[in-house]
Amino acid sequence: MTNVVLGGAGLIGRALRRRLEAAGERVISYDLADGHDLRAFEPPAPGGETFYWFLAWDVGGAKFLLDPAVQRASLEHNTALCQRVFGWLEQRRARFLVAGSQMAGYPNAYGVTKALAHYWTRCLGGQLAVLWNVYDAAPVTARSHVIPDVIAQALGRGEIRLLTDGRERRQLIHGDDCAEALVRQRDGGQPEAHVTSGQWTAVGDAARLVAELTGARLALGERPGYESIVEPTVPLAGWRPALDLRRGLERTIAAMRQRGWGLAADPC
Repeated sequence: MTNVVLGGAGLIGRALRRRLEAAGERVISYDLADGHDLRAFEPPAPGGETFYWFLAWDVGGAKFLLDPAVQRASLEHNTALCQRVFGWLEQRRARFLVAGSQMAGYPNAYGVTKALAHYWTRCLGGQLAVLWNVYDAAPVTARSHVIPDVIAQALGRGEIRLLTDGRERRQLIHGDDCAEALVRQRDGGQPEAHVTSGQWTAVGDAARLVAELTGARLALGERPGYESIVEPTVPLAGWRPALDLRRGLERTIAAMRQRGWGLAADPC
């Protein structure tokens, strides 16, 4: 089996590559970060049995997804990506799985284009994994998600400062659990699955747990954060997360500490 991972340098892509390579499977990765713009570049067919993982997307944490300044560019990026990638996947009659989102349909560029990707996947008979909030070790950037942002603050300056009051809720799942679910879905052939922990956690409570695990202080903000409360309804057969939130955060903290990704970051 050759696995072509589109978006292999991203948070989910890195976790998926680790999982596939650990199982001895061949992995080829293409990502904008590596100079492969899939809006213009069509990967060569590797030959033999091949599975494509469509993870590439213009995406980030809430601070990026809700930024009014990026909406038009994100809309154009993701629609062009869909047209290009789904086009050659259809021509190749390829087996593929698309990373969807519980935010599909949310009234912004990310939600609208994810809904488009969901529908396109179903039209072509691909597999769709609808993901909730996946977290893992990552450097802090304008696109990073709240969990690595919080951990980076804790490790870098010993204080976590949230911009929100922390009451907004998320269903959080570690990247390793997500990767295991994606491989299980591929192997089981389930057309669509909702991949999540199934447990709503306030961002403030997750930040308190990070503070406890690192010895950092926590300061909450005043403004409310956004929520997209969508309940999972299509479980992945035979799968459940192996890591609860504490164990997942412990693993993420250790990985970020090892990589030196503790920064004096801005509030999350």
